[in-house]
Amino acid sequence: MFGEGPNRIYNAITVLFLIFTVICIVLTILFAAGLMPVPFLAPRSMAIPQAAVLPTSTITNTPPPPTWTYTPTKTPTPSSTPTETSTVTPSLTITATAGPTDTPSITPTASDTPTATPSASFTPSMTPTGPTPTFTFTPSPFPFAVRGGASGVVFTANFANTAGCAWQGVAGQVFDLGNNPVHGYQIRVTGSGLGQGGAGVIVGTGSNTIYGNSGWEVAVSGQTSNNTYFVELLTPSGTVVSPAVQITFPNNCAQNLALVNFEQTRQYP
Repeated sequence: MFGEGPNRIYNAITVLFLIFTVICIVLTILFAAGLMPVPFLAPRSMAIPQAAVLPTSTITNTPPPPTWTYTPTKTPTPSSTPTETSTVTPSLTITATAGPTDTPSITPTASDTPTATPSASFTPSMTPTGPTPTFTFTPSPFPFAVRGGASGVVFTANFANTAGCAWQGVAGQVFDLGNNPVHGYQIRVTGSGLGQGGAGVIVGTGSNTIYGNSGWEVAVSGQTSNNTYFVELLTPSGTVVSPAVQITFPNNCAQNLALVNFEQTRQYP
């Protein structure tokens, strides 16, 4: 009736829509003619609610609550103006009565108390008793020494030759107990560059009379320097009879000559 295959479904739906359309048209005509009321436009009947019945309140004679009565107490207000109260002080009247007159006595004046003056106190110290030490003089083992002691070496400028500053040397004289020139003794000078193997240089007294009758001289350098040398006196046989005198030159042209004089200090055979 409705065809075959899928068309059957479409055809059925079409028929249904046609039926519904016809029904709607019929109902519309009836509603429009007033033959049938519109269901969803008819007024609804509303039920009138009953008035609510309120309970009736019963008034009971209840005694009223107690009433509190406050009676203010009057506080006295202090007065800002003080009231002066005059007080009468009785005066004491003294009546002088004639009596014996006191005779003032002389109060002695305190005299100055002498202050004790401290006196120096001397405490004797104990002095040990015993023999007085005796100092023993030990003579020098050498019968000759440098005249003038340790300060007997005098530095001066070279005056004995024409070398001037291009020279440095040691010179002097030798005297006996009677301050007489000593001949035949030897002077040995040792130091830097003097003699082979440091043996030094030996000259005899009286070999250079420019310095005196027993004068001697040893040239130690051809220029000034601060080298140190030692000088000593020997007998003709080579016995050392004076301590070795140390001489250090000041490397000064005005002090390139050292003068050393020996003198006898005790008897020597």
